[in-house]
Amino acid sequence: MKTLHFSKFSIFMITIVTFAIVVYGIIVLTSPPTTSEKNDRIYLHSSNYPGSSGSSEGYVKISDMMPNDVGYFMYPSSYNFSDSANAYQRFLLIRLPSWLGGDKNDISSYRAYSILDLDSHCMLKYWPQPGRQQIQDVCHFEEYRTIDGASYFFGMKAMAKPIENALPELDLGVDDSGYIYVKTPTWTVDKNGLIGDGRHLSKDQVLNSSKFLLGKYRSQSKIPVQIPLSLEDGSFLIDISYDANEAYFRYTLDKPTISTPHIDISYCNCTGLSKNDFSYYDIIKYAQAWQFGNHVVYSHAAYADVKGNPPDYVFEFYQDGYHVIFNSMMPFDYGMKMTLDTFFNGTKLSDIEQGSIGK
Repeated sequence: MKTLHFSKFSIFMITIVTFAIVVYGIIVLTSPPTTSEKNDRIYLHSSNYPGSSGSSEGYVKISDMMPNDVGYFMYPSSYNFSDSANAYQRFLLIRLPSWLGGDKNDISSYRAYSILDLDSHCMLKYWPQPGRQQIQDVCHFEEYRTIDGASYFFGMKAMAKPIENALPELDLGVDDSGYIYVKTPTWTVDKNGLIGDGRHLSKDQVLNSSKFLLGKYRSQSKIPVQIPLSLEDGSFLIDISYDANEAYFRYTLDKPTISTPHIDISYCNCTGLSKNDFSYYDIIKYAQAWQFGNHVVYSHAAYADVKGNPPDYVFEFYQDGYHVIFNSMMPFDYGMKMTLDTFFNGTKLSDIEQGSIGK
């Protein structure tokens, strides 16, 4: 029988591998589980994050948070909130804005999402301010909508690895004492998602939520400007934020892009360009006026392109006392056609002519 001889290097490598296996086993056996087999009540923690909930620390009932509010909690609750190593167990508890149903005194008013951005793994924050009401990575500006956690960049993929298009989400319930609890999740991309990797939403699922957003907006807003679900470039509505006098609409594509159209509307109590308008001097200095019938559309490049590519154009006009800004993210001809088709019943490019800007 031959005697096996091991070199010093082989012995060293075997020792390292054995040590790694032992350490991994200790970590697995001693680490808290990532799910709770029982309904786990949500315990809100005080936080240093700006904009965090004004609710006091403790277990939370539906009535404890106001609409358009946010709190921070751990799942499972056995994890230590103050330990940054437990970031994968941190979650946002958001009560939706009133216009999205956040004023209902039931669990449909709430959403719970992982606090980790899918790409950078930085901590996310919910911004409740008018014009935002979105979840955002404050380091890298990735954005997610509140209604279902879908990414604004629906078709985007990370440089290092594919990622899904929505934040992991926890399903919530209310116990007999009125406290909000977490139902046991299934950590797969087609169910509750994978922390750090995301949750998969089909385009149909995203569009259904977009239709819900648009329906809510149309049923409550008094702003007379018609907003489409989709645009001619193939982009579709991904999020809405609005209050009585302002509304913001963001669109996205189902392919990789970082440039997508958006529409901003604000009440100005005006019928046309006015010195009281915040963009008056920019329009006077940089824009061109295009006239057709009783309408005037002002166009200007969104930026100065340094590579010789046609710049993207912004189009502005006034309608029924509102100032509308459409950032088409398209060259002039395509952007103007989208503007005419979307807001002016398909007026043809051949029907417009350049005019002067009254000062």
